Amino acid sequence: MIINLDKFQSVKNFKVDFTDSRPGIYFLLNINEKTKRYIRSGNEYFENKYGNYVIDHGMDITERIPRVLRYIGESSIPITRLADHYFIGQRVDNSQFKKGIGPVFTHIRVIKGFKRFEYDTIRLHHERLLVRKYLPELNQASQLTDNQKIIILNSEGKVTPYDLLKPYLLHARDLFKAYQAWEKEDMKYIEENFIEYKLERPSTGLIHPNKRDPRLYRDRKGKKINFGRWVNDSVLLYHKKQIEAAKVWSGSVKSFIKKYDPDRYETNRIKNKEYTRNSYVKNREFNIINARLYRKLKNKKQPELL
Repeated sequence: MIINLDKFQSVKNFKVDFTDSRPGIYFLLNINEKTKRYIRSGNEYFENKYGNYVIDHGMDITERIPRVLRYIGESSIPITRLADHYFIGQRVDNSQFKKGIGPVFTHIRVIKGFKRFEYDTIRLHHERLLVRKYLPELNQASQLTDNQKIIILNSEGKVTPYDLLKPYLLHARDLFKAYQAWEKEDMKYIEENFIEYKLERPSTGLIHPNKRDPRLYRDRKGKKINFGRWVNDSVLLYHKKQIEAAKVWSGSVKSFIKKYDPDRYETNRIKNKEYTRNSYVKNREFNIINARLYRKLKNKKQPELL
């Protein structure tokens, strides 16, 4: 990614308009004396130590190429979040900045003017898209696990970090509709936009007492689920726009593990076998009742002998 530094401000000379209360997305860069700079001539870029362009080469799991883009974030009041980031761990008036990445950035850009609904569409949609596109170094959503790194390295470039990201095909309008439904706890929205989820055992119609429809707005205790959590746990998993892509993604990841990380594939196979066995033992009473009812219903369907 080619970055124009003229659109950024240095942390040493950062200007703020306190009357501008619009929410926004911010980009944090780390530029030092070793960072190569470029000038632009036509559509070409040439290295020049006084240039106003820098290049972020994207994620490098070997960590040999230093990143320029450190973080992408959002806030309803960006200036307060930027202070949290930079002064993390420091005390001011007996209070302490707790959440942030620390003073590891030198340049800032804040973009405002995103269309905003009653909920935080910037965080749940626009920031998600930007982080997935550029995979900044310090964003949690762009961190790879050791297992994912093994797959990428063993595949010799056939698998990219993007292949391992869960699909996201929703538009901001989809989230707005979801928010309206969540506010009213509209069951019609779930029926029309989510895939069907059956609690009943198909053979008997019995429902396990601990089973819950994961698409619903409330948890087991009847407490309403936070909207952001409901989006991640329900909308992204059961929305009709997501489900086919999610199935393809899940199948691809399983094939990647089998092909490029056979040791983990075998470990997972054994764990799944043990889980199935333990689950049956744990739910033994319900399984017995279900089996009895199944036999009873099956016998009823048998035609009488002449």
